Amino acid sequence: MKSVDDSLDMKKTLENIHPDIIHIHGSIKWNITNDFRIVISPHGENINRDAYVVIARSEMERKKLSETYERLEVVRNPFLTKTTANDACCNQLEAIYRKVIDSDVFPLMDSNTIQMMHAMLKAGITGDARWVQLEEFHPVDWHKLHIYAHYQGISDIIRSGATVLDLQEPTSQVINSYLPPHYNEPIPLERHDATSIITKIIEGDVALLRFVELDIALRRGDIDEESFLHDLKELHFDTYLPSILQILKETTWLDEGFMPCLPQNNKYTNKLRTLMANYLRI
Repeated sequence: MKSVDDSLDMKKTLENIHPDIIHIHGSIKWNITNDFRIVISPHGENINRDAYVVIARSEMERKKLSETYERLEVVRNPFLTKTTANDACCNQLEAIYRKVIDSDVFPLMDSNTIQMMHAMLKAGITGDARWVQLEEFHPVDWHKLHIYAHYQGISDIIRSGATVLDLQEPTSQVINSYLPPHYNEPIPLERHDATSIITKIIEGDVALLRFVELDIALRRGDIDEESFLHDLKELHFDTYLPSILQILKETTWLDEGFMPCLPQNNKYTNKLRTLMANYLRI
């Protein structure tokens, strides 16, 4: 943790370090263009920038700020009130910082953890490590993976995949994150046929759980591909299928032998990637 006194000092500091969080006190006039997670304590001043979370000094200030900001916390200043102490204030701030870092964790996950997640998904779906082709297993940031899996509805599959691959998965810690207002907890679909799942994806339900369910449905041996493709064409969904299969190829590592047509990288594929990236984005 490093403190700076003004915008010039901050600018110089950020040339040498890349902090996880920048906590601004008051109204600093400096254009922070990098993708930092910003926490702001206005201290009664007017602020005109976006923030991951805004910290009010009192319930009265929180109520006033709620007209502009969605994510608000109250941390009373021990220098202004006797209702709190320094230790309590510091503990509250640390908890807020942790909550910020534990939100929308996918952009913060390293490439090794992401690759191992895909491997665990495939192992969890197939139940057989021989389906997973990796030259070597990599270290996993289990904390971030547990958070991501929890909010994507794939914790059980990740847990199964870790067991299949004989990975030592630690016990998941308590998860506490900020979530976007549009977020809905993904729950398994009652209907597990591929057409129903594809319909949900096209309607905008892009939780990773849906793609796991579709992978499982396509791996079943009871699909009549000709009839399946005909049904999709009748629904005018056939043009979306190649893009969805491309996402499956990238996320659950579905093999082309289980695909009713070839995957494609196109505008709709990019749209799906964007929707998935924004699923937990604040």
